[in-house]
Amino acid sequence: MAIAAPGTDVSALERRVAADRTATRSQDPLDFLRLATSLTELAQALVATHNDPSSRDRIAEALEPSQEAVAIRLHWLVAGYVSYEYAGALQDSLRLFEQATRLVGHRQLATNTIRSATQAYRQVANDYPDVSPMCADGLSKCGVWLTRLDHTSAVAATEDAARIRAARFAIDGVGPGKYLASLSTLLRTMMVGRSRKQAIASYRAIYAEITSTATTAKLRETPVEELDLTLKTSQALIKLGAPTLEKAGRLTQQQILYQSGGDLATIDEINWRLALVGLKPLAAGAMPEPPSRPVEITATYGAIAVRCSAPDALAQVRAAIIAAFERDDVAPVEAGRFAGVHERHWGVKEPEVNSATELATDVILVEQSSGSWISVKSLNWEIGALAKHPLALRLSEKWPTLTVATIENISYELCLYENGVATQYAALGRPTGQAPLDAPLRPLDFATLADYGADYASETQVRAAFGNAPMFAKVTELPASGIRQAAEANPLTSYGDNILFFGTP
Repeated sequence: MAIAAPGTDVSALERRVAADRTATRSQDPLDFLRLATSLTELAQALVATHNDPSSRDRIAEALEPSQEAVAIRLHWLVAGYVSYEYAGALQDSLRLFEQATRLVGHRQLATNTIRSATQAYRQVANDYPDVSPMCADGLSKCGVWLTRLDHTSAVAATEDAARIRAARFAIDGVGPGKYLASLSTLLRTMMVGRSRKQAIASYRAIYAEITSTATTAKLRETPVEELDLTLKTSQALIKLGAPTLEKAGRLTQQQILYQSGGDLATIDEINWRLALVGLKPLAAGAMPEPPSRPVEITATYGAIAVRCSAPDALAQVRAAIIAAFERDDVAPVEAGRFAGVHERHWGVKEPEVNSATELATDVILVEQSSGSWISVKSLNWEIGALAKHPLALRLSEKWPTLTVATIENISYELCLYENGVATQYAALGRPTGQAPLDAPLRPLDFATLADYGADYASETQVRAAFGNAPMFAKVTELPASGIRQAAEANPLTSYGDNILFFGTP
C-alpha cells in the first residue's frame, strides 16, 4: 500500500471525506466504500506528516479515519463484499491503522479493532466457503498483529486460519505451500512466551486434531520448491536427492552441512519444516571424507567452457565467437578455403601453447556439453597463454568462461575469465614456457563449479576429483576432450553448423 507523499493537501482530503460522508445518506454500499477509500487516503496523508520535517506532525489524527475505514470495510465484508480485491483493500486499511497506532506509541489501541476483524473473517469463512482461503490469510495476518497485544487471541486467530486451510486442503489437495505457511505462522505464534518444547507439544496436539493421516502423507510429499526455503537450502536438498519433505527428513545434519558449506541456518530451516508435519529433526549423522581420486592426466587437450543457460545458448555463443574473430578482421569461410587446401591436406596437428593475443585463422567446434556449459574447442588456440587466451577473454565479456588445458602426465590447469579478464586459477603441475602473469589470480571457487556441475556433485566431491581429469569432467560437466579428439571420432566437416572455419577475406 502506497503511503501518501509528503506535501499532500490534507485539507482537500478532509473536504472530500466530508462530501463522501454526506453522500452515504443514500445508504448505497458503494457510497460507504467510497467514504472508506477517502478515509484511508486521509489517514495515509496524516501518517506521512510524521516523517515530513516541513510540516506539523499530525500522526495522532490518523487514528480516527483509519479506524473508521476499517470498520466500514469490515461491515460490508460481512454483508457480502467478499472479492479478493476487496479483501486486499481491507488488509491495507488494517495495516495502516496498525501502523498509525504503532507510530503514536499506543499499539494496544488496535487490539479491539483487530479482534473485530478476526471475528468478521471467521463469519465470512463460514457463510462463504468459496472464499475461506482468503479469510485464512486474513486471520493469519491478524494473528501476527495480535501476537504482542493479545497472545491468546493471536493463537486463536492463527489456529482458525490453519483449520480453514486444513479443511480446504483435505478437499482439493491444492496448495500445500499455503497450508504449511499457515501452520508455520501458528507454530511461531505459539512459541511467543513459551519454551520451544512446550510450544511444539501444544502445536502437535492441534495439528493431530485438524490434519488426517492422509493429509499428513500428502504434506510430507510436498516438493522442496513449495516449502519457501532459501535458495541454498533448496539446492542442497535437491543435490542430496531429497526432492520432498519426507525424503529431506531422512538426511543427516552432516550431509546438509557438506552441501551448504557449513551453514547451520540450513539445518534450522529444514528442521522447522519437519516439525510442521510431525517429523523428527535431522539426525546428526556422519559422513566420512570421500577419498581423493588418484591423479590421472592421460591426454593432452584444451577447451573453453562458456556458462550460458539460455534456451538458445548454442546460437548465442556461436554468434559471439563470430563477432570475436571479426574484431581481428577474421571471418567465417568455407571448409575448402581454410588454410588454402582441403582438410585432408592440413589435418589436425598436435597442440602447442599459442601465446598470440589476436585471433587469426582457426577452426572452432561449438557444442552443448551440458545443461549449463557450452564447450568451445579451438584448433589453433587449443591451449592459449595462461590468463591471456584471446577467445576466452572476449567470450567472458558476456558470460563466465573457463579454460581447461591439460598436458599429458604433466599438468591440469583451469582459468576462469569474467567481464573480459582472467580472475581465478587452479592447477596441478605446470608446463614449461609459461609467461609471467600481468596480475595475480584468486584460487578457483570449487563451490561454484559444484553448483554448475552434476546434480549429485558437492563441493567436497569436486575438490576430491580435481587432478583426475575424467572424474573431474564428470562431476563438473566441463569438457573432457579437445578438437583433436573430436576429429579422431569424425571428420570435422561432418559436425554441420557446430563447426566454424575462420580465415582472412
